[in-house]
Amino acid sequence: MPGWYTVAKWELIRSGMKFSRRSIVAVLLTLLLLSGVSYAVSLTGMNLDQKIYSVVTSSSELSNIIYNDGRFDVLPADSKDADITIVDDRAYISGTKKSIAAADALEKVFINYRETVLSSYNDINNSHTIWITIHDLERPESFQVLGSTTKKNDQSSDAGNENTDGSGENKRTSTAGKRASTITSPEELEDLENSNSKTLFERQTIATPSNFTPPIPFTAILYSFLFIFPIYFVSQFYSSSIMEERTNRRCELLLVAPLKSRDIVLGKSMPYILVALLLLSIISLYIERPSDIRELRTSLAMIAVIFPVLLLFFSLSFIAAIFSRSFKELTFAMVFFSVIVSGYVFFPAMFANVHTVSSISPMTLIVNLIEKGNISFGKYIFSTLPFYLVALSIYGFGTAIFREEDLFSQKTIPEKIMDCVEIFLLSPLGSVFSLSIVSIPFVYMAQLMLIVMLFNLPLPYSVITMIIFAAFVEETAKSIGIYTIMKRGSKPVKLKTAGSLALLAGGGFFFGEKLVSVITLAPIASSAFGSVMTMGTLLLIPLLLHVTTTMVTSLGMHFTGHRYYVFFLLLATAIHTIYNTYIIRGLLFS
Repeated sequence: MPGWYTVAKWELIRSGMKFSRRSIVAVLLTLLLLSGVSYAVSLTGMNLDQKIYSVVTSSSELSNIIYNDGRFDVLPADSKDADITIVDDRAYISGTKKSIAAADALEKVFINYRETVLSSYNDINNSHTIWITIHDLERPESFQVLGSTTKKNDQSSDAGNENTDGSGENKRTSTAGKRASTITSPEELEDLENSNSKTLFERQTIATPSNFTPPIPFTAILYSFLFIFPIYFVSQFYSSSIMEERTNRRCELLLVAPLKSRDIVLGKSMPYILVALLLLSIISLYIERPSDIRELRTSLAMIAVIFPVLLLFFSLSFIAAIFSRSFKELTFAMVFFSVIVSGYVFFPAMFANVHTVSSISPMTLIVNLIEKGNISFGKYIFSTLPFYLVALSIYGFGTAIFREEDLFSQKTIPEKIMDCVEIFLLSPLGSVFSLSIVSIPFVYMAQLMLIVMLFNLPLPYSVITMIIFAAFVEETAKSIGIYTIMKRGSKPVKLKTAGSLALLAGGGFFFGEKLVSVITLAPIASSAFGSVMTMGTLLLIPLLLHVTTTMVTSLGMHFTGHRYYVFFLLLATAIHTIYNTYIIRGLLFS
């Protein structure tokens, strides 16, 4: 029996012992009660805005129109203190802010009533003298994803027909690249004249400006929020379990057992990962409600998309539990990581169907699966590969320091980070060259996060800010190994050694950067942000840049000491920023 399986079984039993039978029964009863109440409320059709406005009118016809809107409470004619009083053909408000809002809502009620009456007529040419066809235009941009092409500015996305189903929800289908057409054949007009109102709206786009809505998938985005809650919830138990092992020193039994660190980490992680996957599977089945093989594949695709997000959350929970010295620090670290990852995941998804930058987030793939039922493999790799690489790297570094010296010590977080780097450098395959390659996923994800935060700012400020922060992140990744060697004294560093370390670190980063560019950055290489991240197709000059800036930091610390690391890091960042600004000067100053 594998060692990790034994640890996983023990962890599952130990976690179950935390809860008594009474508490488990109480939780299950609470969940059943909440489910029953939610279902009962959904059947009653109750809304938060029911009867929030009061109206007084003596007209029975107006009363029937207003009464059909649940927001209004129609009072008898002799009532006082109403928000709106209707006398003949005039409406009077009481002067409060609530009455002003009620007047606006009342106006929309009559507009909707008028549209309903007009749509009920069979004489569509007289009832709808103006025909409006909606075309959602693509936003001009050079940021594109795998498998897509940049559209010309004179092309638009035809919204197609705006169908009204039995639930009253509007659905749109878009066909890219078609020009707007407002010509209707006489045969189609004759057919439409003989049709009723429902068929009319199903076959032809008829809309008023008040009904225009942008193609933002709010419902799908709200559904995607459901996936993050079980991940966050289970990760709290996961990090707390590891923290308890450290504070109570119960992990010593595992450390002295004939088990490898990776078996212990895998065994302690697997039960929580499986529980989270079970909850995510239930959510995906609830959202999709598969009735055939195709819909079942869509549900499985949702799990495949959310799995790397789960891995990243759990890896951050794992490393936070090892780095933290108390539950107070663990709480702060978990909140910090959760905010960062949640922002990275959900903020781009808010621009799904609006801006291609949304493809950075895996949640955009969830939205696409809910709406269309399928995604391309290229988009999956582009969105999820950074999550896989960063999560596996964090687990690797965390497993390396899963030892007594770090688990039961009060070292600071920077000291434990340097422990991770030092152990990696002392390993058989460890060097500053390979460390620079391993750091690429972290740099890549940090720069994508910068794109998320900066893409909607006006040019050139967004690009300039991106240049500065991207250069700082890259220089930190290249020099952290050299800084660790000089501070810890792992090896004697002479002038020749400092130069060779800089050459290896810069060369390794250049190699890893170009490798990532070939695999994933091709989709955004033509954009402004892609230019900052890849600097085009040049080879010799970027290699010289990476080696030179790393040489500045390495030689600077060699002559002055590691205490001036931050100063030389900022100097290298400035040189890197000047180079990047010169390369894309045409974009910034055109």
